[in-house]
Amino acid sequence: MKKWMIIGGGIQGCTLATFLIKKKKVTIDELIIIDPHDAPLQNWIQCTNKIAMPHLRSPSVHHIDVDAFSLERQAKLNLSEQDQLLGHYARPSLPLFNEHSLGVLEDIQIEKAWLRGKACGIKKATGAWEVQLEDGRSFKAEKVALAMGISEHPIWPDWARSIKDSGANIEHIFSENIQSLANVSTNITIVGGGISAAHLSLRLADKFPGHVTLLTRNRLKVKKFDSDPGWLGPKFMSTFTQLKDYTDRRKMIANARHKGSMTSELNIKLKSKEKSGSLNIIYDEVNHAKYEEDIIHLTLKSNEQISCSSVILATGFHSIPPGIKWLSPFIKKQNLECAACGFPIVSPSSLEWDENLYVLGALAELEVGPVSRNISGARRSAERIVNSL
Repeated sequence: MKKWMIIGGGIQGCTLATFLIKKKKVTIDELIIIDPHDAPLQNWIQCTNKIAMPHLRSPSVHHIDVDAFSLERQAKLNLSEQDQLLGHYARPSLPLFNEHSLGVLEDIQIEKAWLRGKACGIKKATGAWEVQLEDGRSFKAEKVALAMGISEHPIWPDWARSIKDSGANIEHIFSENIQSLANVSTNITIVGGGISAAHLSLRLADKFPGHVTLLTRNRLKVKKFDSDPGWLGPKFMSTFTQLKDYTDRRKMIANARHKGSMTSELNIKLKSKEKSGSLNIIYDEVNHAKYEEDIIHLTLKSNEQISCSSVILATGFHSIPPGIKWLSPFIKKQNLECAACGFPIVSPSSLEWDENLYVLGALAELEVGPVSRNISGARRSAERIVNSL
């Protein structure tokens, strides 16, 4: 039996593992991390590489290490990386962020704790929690942290599912079915209006100039970050934590998030591609879709028609609790407290949902606030959990 188990080896789980090890709350031999991928941060690296994201949206102090300035110091030590901190907020390039993250994980020897598998159940055992995997194995630990991401619930519009079932070449950009975009053919429509759609449009417009359409419902929305920086401190969080009604907290989170927004430099690049003719941007939405003779025909609400050979959805993810399918029976059996939205109600100081059962990431957002799913939220959650031990 292990002392700690973390379910999920993405940004959230790896941040907690780093904090636990470096704060000497656990040794690597006392830790197990369960994740369906082969290696730490694999899903993060695959998703960000697919859209060719050059820089992170967050500043250099947001990363998985305990020392907030370790990434910045690494960039300054390596002259080739010094230019990879962008703008006033020193936003790191993706290669720099990944190199730093993997270096931190190598330092704590995370591979010793890594176990590839997918959790499908959890139950109380004597003095421990027991987690079941889909392959029939089970593992026990004194303490468990639920750190699953939201990537298992991509948004598929009804029209998209319909033509997918008919054999159309349509996928969600963050689907496991798309490992890379190396084999994507020309004449592509991208559906979405946020930062992922923007990065993807720029990448494909470079590869297939004049044969890429970005279809977005609303005018492009420019924001520096996906929520106001005031959410990182008491400016907004003090009001948030004073709310006792979790329905009000949920509304506040929804209003705080700048969904479907992008940075100003992305907006400028998109407009430049549009002006040059490399990219076609249409502000509308699909009313009807059909697939015939290997061509996808999209009828828009304006009655305009788009015909293309493939569609890539960059439509984001459903706001439902990660792992809810296998957590639901457990919640009912343990009588765990949840808000009306289905998300956990946890201890404000420790993020405990039950004794020795912790949450972070999306599952902690009713306490951590709108930044909970982000890198900054991972740090805040890890700090709360570790400081409570």
